[in-house]
Amino acid sequence: MLAIATGGAGMLAACGDDGNDRPLPVPTPTPTPTAAPLPTGTFAAEPLVLTEPMLQLPTADSVRVVWFTEFKGRNHAVRYGANFAMQVVATSTPMSRMYEDASSTVGGRTYTGLTQRDIWKHEAVITGLKPGERVPYVAISDDGATALRSAEATLQPLPAAGQKIRILLTSDLQLKKMASANYERVFETQGPIDGIFFAGDLVNVPNRASEWFDNSVLNLPPFFAALQGTMRKWQPASTYTGGALLQNGWIFPILGNHEYSGRWNTANNLNTMFNDPQPLWYAEIAYEKAKATVNPTGDAAIRDRWLQDNSYEIVSYNEIFSLPQGPEGGRYYAQRIGDLFLIAMDGNRIWRSWGATGRGKLSEAAASMNKPAEWGFGDFQFHPFAKGSRQYRWLQEVLASEAYRTAKYKVVMVHQSVFGLGDNATPVMAQTQASFEYVDAAGAVRVLGPLPFPIDPATWNGQIQPIIDAGRMRFVKYDYPLSGDLWRNDIEPMLVGAGVQLVHVGHSHLWCRSKVGTMNYIETSNVGNTYGAFVDNLPPRRSAVPAPTALTSVTGVTWNQDDYPREGDPHDRVMFTPTLRQPMVELAGATNAVPFVASNDITAYSILDTGAGTISSYAFDTRYPARDPIKFDEFSLI
Repeated sequence: MLAIATGGAGMLAACGDDGNDRPLPVPTPTPTPTAAPLPTGTFAAEPLVLTEPMLQLPTADSVRVVWFTEFKGRNHAVRYGANFAMQVVATSTPMSRMYEDASSTVGGRTYTGLTQRDIWKHEAVITGLKPGERVPYVAISDDGATALRSAEATLQPLPAAGQKIRILLTSDLQLKKMASANYERVFETQGPIDGIFFAGDLVNVPNRASEWFDNSVLNLPPFFAALQGTMRKWQPASTYTGGALLQNGWIFPILGNHEYSGRWNTANNLNTMFNDPQPLWYAEIAYEKAKATVNPTGDAAIRDRWLQDNSYEIVSYNEIFSLPQGPEGGRYYAQRIGDLFLIAMDGNRIWRSWGATGRGKLSEAAASMNKPAEWGFGDFQFHPFAKGSRQYRWLQEVLASEAYRTAKYKVVMVHQSVFGLGDNATPVMAQTQASFEYVDAAGAVRVLGPLPFPIDPATWNGQIQPIIDAGRMRFVKYDYPLSGDLWRNDIEPMLVGAGVQLVHVGHSHLWCRSKVGTMNYIETSNVGNTYGAFVDNLPPRRSAVPAPTALTSVTGVTWNQDDYPREGDPHDRVMFTPTLRQPMVELAGATNAVPFVASNDITAYSILDTGAGTISSYAFDTRYPARDPIKFDEFSLI
């Protein structure tokens, strides 16, 4: 039996490997009436209050209110209802991996090395709510000297069947300069929206606290400030304030590659650690060699922590967001939202740079050929999603569930480019294939592979490690065959067959859309600043795969150029030109209509309207704050 988060009060349920439902307890504090006046101090005036309240994890009759402070404080609560006469006390939890370093900028503070910040999450569960009814509320905190209150906002539970809602589709905020303008225009022209589907890459470095809360570099908006309309609290000279969206609408995010941070080593800075993940399968091989020293008693908790610290982690993402629960926590999940069914998937891999003369997508650095502890392992996938994986089995069960089948609208959200025109559309989501060029004992050059990831311990220890130990590795080559695209081969046909109407993605920081059968794709991540779109008659992608002549010290190394298309969708999916207006012509000065919005000045956003059954997209020229957005595209889901 598969349990789906459908909005019932009191608990959600997740399906484990054994197929048995495991309830996730939801605290339900009893609301207490209060006649006390609201505090006169405000969150807006106190820099140690890092956010206004946000809405998370709604059910049919409840919603969680969450906010963050740089003090433990006391008397944290939510006041709500008529005259704010009802109160629920909040639970406070310290954040465990919120740090700054020399690259951080927080007002007048400077950091010479890795420094942990004392940040607390406060969370209250408001119960007894009715679908379709917005209730006023404020959050309250006391820093030990002064009682403070948030700005007034409204909350609501999940919608009932038949209730019309509007959802913002967005992703890839990442401190990008256009984000605050984008969300300000969403709030002004569309607000209050009911919810946000955020398709990953919320920040750049997930353990740098200021990227979430209070970065003070002008035009580099922190996540919460952009989505809560508080930009000028942290950047007084900011042209745009952002929009008060999170206070009034629930957020359903999904992991992007930037929510993963790499190997934990406090001798390194945050950027270095973020960019230094290694595959879990390799960490498991390394652990077996090290366990006699690092875990002589065989403690399971020590083993799990060692593997996390020597591969990758999502600690800060998990601590910030309260999410519906799938088989592996909130990594991927499903949620019925009134007439809509959302499936949020984890289809991520590390992003490495192009080129084959250093640690990147295609190879390793020459000086590290016999030092796998320094390897990046190419664009390896964090967690499997294709056939044979736990996530794939879960997806099959979700698509067969009654909650899914009876939903009017069926939406999948995944971060990384599974279609599209962006630079990041290649390599496709194929399993990494590794080939190892080495010199044998007789001096002959040989190649082992290609071997698909994950490489099993017997092959690594029996065939690869001896070459490394002898110092005979000459070159490590990574391939991503176009024909091996796991999303295209395993996931897309299943979604089309199950009647999914929309797949919402991010990653390339642009707007474009396509359609396969009755299933629409949309990338509407032109919230931050673009990495470009690539079609015929425009400069090609930067994904120039080097020819063997570029590697004069290595023989026999080449790549199949057809695996890395220089323009268009990698699988030649038809890309649609906007249906209503041409923002790249009207606003960006393009000569001809093109099937994308890709600009560092023109930002785009999309609204899913369940009442109309449409996705409507808007463009705004950030160079002219007084101008209105233009509606440039619209299509129907049914």
